[in-house]
Amino acid sequence: MAARAALRGLTPQMAAIFFVTAGALLFQVAQTRLFSAAFGYHLTYLVISVSLLGVGWGATLSAVVDARSRRPSLGQLAVAAAATIVLALLVETHVDPTSNLGLAVGAAYLLGFPPFAFASWIVVRSLRERSAQAGKLYAADLAGASTGSILAFAALPLLGAPGLYGLAATLAAASAALSLRGRLRLLPLAACVALTTILAGWGDVVAPPQAGPEKSAVYAPGIDHLATRWDPSSRVDVVQYPGQPTGYQYLHFVDPAYAGPRPDAHLMSLDLSAATPILDGREDMSVLRSTIIAAPYELVRDPAVLVVGPGGGVDIQNALVHGARSVEAVEVNRAVAGLMRGEFADYSGRLYSAPRVRVVEDEARSYIRRSSDRYDLIVMTVVDSWAALASGSYALSESYLYTSEAFEDYLAHLNTGGALAVGRWYRDPPIEMLHTAQLAATALRSKGVADVSDRMVVLRYLKFGLLIVQPAPFDAAAIAKIRDFAATHHFAIEYDPLAPAGPFLAALNERSVPATDDRPFFFAADLGDGRVPAAYAILFVALVPALLLSYLLLIRPLHRSIGPVLGTRIAVDTTFRSLAVGLGFIGAEIVLLQRLTLYLGQPALALSLGLAALLIGAAIGSSLSSRLAQDPDQASAVCAVALPLLLVALSWIASVTLAWPLPARETIATVASAGLGIPLGAVFPKIVARAGAADPRLVSWAWAINGAASVIGSILAVALTLNAGFTTVGIVAAACYLVPILVGRAQRLWPREGVVGERAPVVS
Repeated sequence: MAARAALRGLTPQMAAIFFVTAGALLFQVAQTRLFSAAFGYHLTYLVISVSLLGVGWGATLSAVVDARSRRPSLGQLAVAAAATIVLALLVETHVDPTSNLGLAVGAAYLLGFPPFAFASWIVVRSLRERSAQAGKLYAADLAGASTGSILAFAALPLLGAPGLYGLAATLAAASAALSLRGRLRLLPLAACVALTTILAGWGDVVAPPQAGPEKSAVYAPGIDHLATRWDPSSRVDVVQYPGQPTGYQYLHFVDPAYAGPRPDAHLMSLDLSAATPILDGREDMSVLRSTIIAAPYELVRDPAVLVVGPGGGVDIQNALVHGARSVEAVEVNRAVAGLMRGEFADYSGRLYSAPRVRVVEDEARSYIRRSSDRYDLIVMTVVDSWAALASGSYALSESYLYTSEAFEDYLAHLNTGGALAVGRWYRDPPIEMLHTAQLAATALRSKGVADVSDRMVVLRYLKFGLLIVQPAPFDAAAIAKIRDFAATHHFAIEYDPLAPAGPFLAALNERSVPATDDRPFFFAADLGDGRVPAAYAILFVALVPALLLSYLLLIRPLHRSIGPVLGTRIAVDTTFRSLAVGLGFIGAEIVLLQRLTLYLGQPALALSLGLAALLIGAAIGSSLSSRLAQDPDQASAVCAVALPLLLVALSWIASVTLAWPLPARETIATVASAGLGIPLGAVFPKIVARAGAADPRLVSWAWAINGAASVIGSILAVALTLNAGFTTVGIVAAACYLVPILVGRAQRLWPREGVVGERAPVVS
């Protein structure tokens, strides 16, 4: 009878946890998209810290507030989560970051806390009051987060980021409906459903996009906004600037002496930056013969061309103008491809479906690795935002297009006499172009080429640089063509393979490898001007507030509230175990998602599918944890062994099955991620159950320490990856799961605490 009474109401409580956790995960994705569009990729990294801090803060609030005679119900907490999600959207999109950046970032940072805190409060209270069912409750938490991950991937293209906020609030309101009583319990849910409908249809009206520093507004006087689409990786806008001269959008490519016709152009931007022009395909395209990106076509005739990242289609049009017999283009952003095949098909001359053109929606690196085709020319003209690059916005962005292994793949898919052309912005000093040349040199040396100095040439016009690489040495005839072309069109040759000199020759002789698949942070380069690299500055800016807020919001209030019990042996055990598991889990998650990004070839898919499967596996492991011994050592030992074995096995399986169809690879990725999640998810519930059995207040302490460890661990993992690579992060993550075992061994050496009265009273 007692056992049956303990289980009464468990299923509705698990459902309430499931919905509110799914809503919290959706809110995190929506915040990430909003931050990326408004402020830049580097500040989106703070969203992760904010969410994890909010999770830990919920544990603190649960410990402090729940001890009072009057406390909010689970339903009221869920309503608060829904309300604060909506509040965050409305406030963040109505503060102009250009006029007050500090206020805009501060508002986004502070308003990101409450929804996670309220969701976490619900989970922690449930775990504390039902510690015997910790495995099942924690499984519901993980399953909700997993579902939220899949929903975010599926719903973002349909609803947009504003609509995603509405859906997140709706899920939190559904949780409230399960917990509240009375006829009005469905009112918050109905209101959130209506709000989601409004936000999905008129999101930019209710929550207009705010363009922060180094960003370009899409709604302003003098701008005609033509279209918006959302992709899991970015917001895509197309605009027209009626007051600008014709051809201004691609002026940085064109010979300054060119006097012929120039087609009109729209501008397509990703996250209010990283712009690419869409040329009016109905007009004369002869201007492309006088652009710097026409240089590679001096070396090939009637080529088969592969375009990496076609965007608005300039590289495709350039290939067709120069008589390419076939053009294959790989575009990872489905929103870009959708706009080019949809609203702007006629304007672009139906470029994405033109004869001799085949556009594939895939990640280029993965596609090339799986392909057996060879090409005469591979083109990768990356039209990033100059300001975004200069500000370090991409410093923490992993790019598998710019690694030494990637350049090996490119060169391996060239026909005899073929060439690779890589366009990058040319800064002063030209660190990015120098590093691009070093990647090409590393790839050539891996093929046994001892002297790489005669196999590449670098051209420059204004702030744009073009590297052309051949597997074979450039001969005098080929370089003569490049020299004539550059002189005719007023472009500079910054590196000549027949007269090697200057910074590029010095860079090639350094034998430095700027980025690898295991350390894919090409944009985290030292700028060479004495300044601290942007990546390290960003991590420092993230780490300091994370440490400070973890102490002020999580550790200090709990220490003041339950201080006496923290000196007991079980509390010390709980602290070390929760800290180690938090660090280990976030490290394992980061490494897994990196492996899947290369394997599946679609970053957004790898993130959503990998995270969902990992959390489902962790939910299964959590629900099964009750069958293990009370001591967490057994589950920790399994993780310490299984983590490196599974990661090695995944790498081997990926290499064998890389050419398989995407559904087959998705299945393998799902099974591998879930398989890894099962042992990882079994450890923390054992720590919580053991702590709760000794003193229910320690549940909040374990949750807060685990949350703080996840916050700090996510930052430290990236810092370690920048210097040592993802493999090292995986090894360290596995080592973290040895800590609970060591704590257990040390515990046996301590004198037993025999005073039962030391146990603190139970808080209900």
